[in-house]
Amino acid sequence: MPIHTTLRKARETAGLSLEKAAEAIGISGASFSRMETGLSKVTTERLEELAKLYQVSASALLEGSIVSNPTNVDLQRMRQVVEVVQAEVNRLKVRPSPEKMGLAVSEVYRIEIEHIVQDPKTEFDPARHRTIIEAIVKK
Repeated sequence: MPIHTTLRKARETAGLSLEKAAEAIGISGASFSRMETGLSKVTTERLEELAKLYQVSASALLEGSIVSNPTNVDLQRMRQVVEVVQAEVNRLKVRPSPEKMGLAVSEVYRIEIEHIVQDPKTEFDPARHRTIIEAIVKK
């Protein structure tokens, strides 16, 4: 995907109008439009400004994969996932390998992300993960 297409999609995903995005980085709407249509080049400095504005990494924009930087909510949820996996391991009195611990954490977090996508206000519920954690760490 060309960079100008990725930039437009990232702006739209961030919920910004062309005018608001242009204003935020200090250029005219016309200049911003030329950048998003591929009529003008995007400098490294401008790319970094846009990445910060859209709360994504500059490399994600270059690769065409618009992945948001983690928010405090994301980091809080990740902490909860690690804690519930560790608590379940302690409860089961097992000593899983680091690979199994990593797999359990990543799988529970993936499930949590699915819940958040379906309902952004969903609360973290450790009980819904006990079975999957046990299946992974007892293999």
